[in-house]
Amino acid sequence: MNQQVLGLQHITDTWGNAQRNYDFYTQVMRLRFVKKTVNFDDPFTYHPLLLR
Repeated sequence: MNQQVLGLQHITDTWGNAQRNYDFYTQVMRLRFVKKTVNFDDPFTYHPLLLR
């Protein structure tokens, strides 16, 4: 499966399993990790910002 997402500028997401999601977004989706904050609704969950 070799598909590309076209027109994607950035993604924000909430991560429970940070390492698995980081690997997916940076290696599979080829997004650049820019910033990590804490989700204010659930302080044990990361809220990252990723850019294309």
